[in-house]
Amino acid sequence: MAKNLIFDFGAVLIPIEEQRTHDAFKALGAKDSLSEQTELFKKYEIGELNTDAFLKALQPHFFRNTIFKPDLAEAWSAICYAPLPAETLEFLQQLKKKGYKLFLLSNTNALHIEKIKERSGLFDYKRFTKFFEQVYYSHELGMRKPDKAIYQKILDDHQLQAEECFFTDDKKKNVKAAAKLGMHTFHFQPEEHNLEVLRRQIDKLA
Repeated sequence: MAKNLIFDFGAVLIPIEEQRTHDAFKALGAKDSLSEQTELFKKYEIGELNTDAFLKALQPHFFRNTIFKPDLAEAWSAICYAPLPAETLEFLQQLKKKGYKLFLLSNTNALHIEKIKERSGLFDYKRFTKFFEQVYYSHELGMRKPDKAIYQKILDDHQLQAEECFFTDDKKKNVKAAAKLGMHTFHFQPEEHNLEVLRRQIDKLA
């Protein structure tokens, strides 16, 4: 039985499109070296770099001698193109009414959260976060999925049993990591699945 539901954010509860950021960077004149900056992106995602330092570190990877930080910030956040869907808010509300404890666990960064707030409006964003017992963002925690420690933190913080938790994510490696701890899991694939499919998966564990 799953009493506790742990959700990824992007691609599960809100639509995202990585290609939009790729296209935006290309339009700004990105060098090939930008695609090799995985470690830089990870450092920003776990909060080792603040936003200003991150944008400054991006600048050398563009052909233009002067590339402005606000332009880079907008391109980086192009992935977050949509507001929180009304059906997501309704979905979470229904789960709360059924007595589930909800948690949000996202690999994200300050710029993306700012853009989601902007797209959704502060009222809907606050309404969204209030459905959760706690919101866990990688850049605030200093760790990221699929590191075991980030899942264990949720379990420890709320004294949860892994076998009573359900975790869903659009990244298979993140789902596998949660399953290794004993959680019920579902690999959410946005091109194939929707919230109704996710609801049925949860109902199977009731």
